[in-house]
Amino acid sequence: MNRCLSFGLLLLLVLAYPATYAQDPLQKSFSGKWHHNYSQALVMKMFNCAVDSAGKPRVYITFEQTLNYIRAMDNLTLGVPKIIYLVGWQYNGHDDKYPAFFEVNEALKRKEDKTARESLLWLMREAKKYHTTISLHINITDAYDNSPLWDEYVKNDLLAKNEDGTLMQTGVWNNHPSYHILAKREWETGIFQKRLDKLLELLPPLQEAGTIHIDAWIARGSKGHHISQEEEISYMWKIGEYFMSKGIDVSTERTDLSRYLYGLCPHFYHYNGHTQDDYLAYPASFNTGSNFNPDLNGDKNLKFLFGTSMHGETVFPRNPTNKTKITEENWTSYFADEFYENSMQYFFLNTLKRLGVKNTGNNRVALFSGNVNVSLADSIVKRGDFVLRNKSFMYFPAVWRNDHGYIVYSRLRGTKLLQRPAEWASAKTIFIYRVSAGGLEFEREEVLNGNKFTLEVQEKLPLYITPQKLKQ
Repeated sequence: MNRCLSFGLLLLLVLAYPATYAQDPLQKSFSGKWHHNYSQALVMKMFNCAVDSAGKPRVYITFEQTLNYIRAMDNLTLGVPKIIYLVGWQYNGHDDKYPAFFEVNEALKRKEDKTARESLLWLMREAKKYHTTISLHINITDAYDNSPLWDEYVKNDLLAKNEDGTLMQTGVWNNHPSYHILAKREWETGIFQKRLDKLLELLPPLQEAGTIHIDAWIARGSKGHHISQEEEISYMWKIGEYFMSKGIDVSTERTDLSRYLYGLCPHFYHYNGHTQDDYLAYPASFNTGSNFNPDLNGDKNLKFLFGTSMHGETVFPRNPTNKTKITEENWTSYFADEFYENSMQYFFLNTLKRLGVKNTGNNRVALFSGNVNVSLADSIVKRGDFVLRNKSFMYFPAVWRNDHGYIVYSRLRGTKLLQRPAEWASAKTIFIYRVSAGGLEFEREEVLNGNKFTLEVQEKLPLYITPQKLKQ
């Protein structure tokens, strides 16, 4: 993809980032060029497998179990578009044998398949039935000494070095030291291009998926090669554009560490580095993220003012962070809480233009097109006089559907007097459904009289209300 800005000017804009840095050339050059609309997709990771202390696979979620979770999520989210990146899909699990990623983890295969590759291809096909794109979580900057590519990368001098010429170590993962791959050296030798091409030969559906997640994609210079961080960034862009030439968007991990990838990456998993000025400068269709990481710094009130999605991966009973409170029986409740209390508002606000913010601190009010205001002090979202959210009570349109339906979700039970949305102006009746991991369950039909109606709301029991009878 051609860029209207020279890289030098782009880098200057992004690293300096005054409040207006994103306004014209950068945004106009890239906005709308992505293969997915990330602002209207639930983007998550699925932690499938880790490497244990003996170097063997520690399986959390097999490919078959992944599809079971996807099926339930699709019902809970009323078919919202989903992008799921698989973590630990290769070799013996997460962070194993990089820079190689040419073998699918056999511990994750289905019994009826001959190989794990067949199982992964099956998963990528089947997930489409549930509005889900399956792709991969990979790392293209780390190199470990147990990798089948280790000797090649040392021989071709592709690893960053300290000033004294020793290899620059960046960490220890799975009991193996990690070394940094230089984007400039790997690109100029053509070895990166061959590496990506080989991955696409292994899994051709990746190009149809149109997206991939690059973990810890961070620029580091090499004193031993006299390569600066800025020069490395320019080659990271070449690599990103090579992905895009194959029809694949690149998402990555953290805005606070990779701001120089704005304009190249449409989605960042951890969004803590995105400021209030950033929200007003960039539309969500250009740059968005899953959620703020609670362990990182950042103005976390921005999550409410502009909407946030969800990380999601920690709500499954089979994940490394689970300390037994999340089970197969109750995980859907944890998932529903995250989705309904965050993503509904996020998807709705992402359909609007961000106009500005009035007041400061905890008194801020975010202003959107369509006369929508988001008030931080009282946790209220309104469209004119229509209340879309009042603290933990949600009444948002399902903007990803075409049936004019609204979702009701509350942390507290009680009787609610709800307004008739404008989309229901001509409706004489409404149809009320319970939402669960098993699908929509018709509850009742109700005649509308006037502009308001009464609804009994149960604690954490999502309801879907539409002016038309749905096929089930």
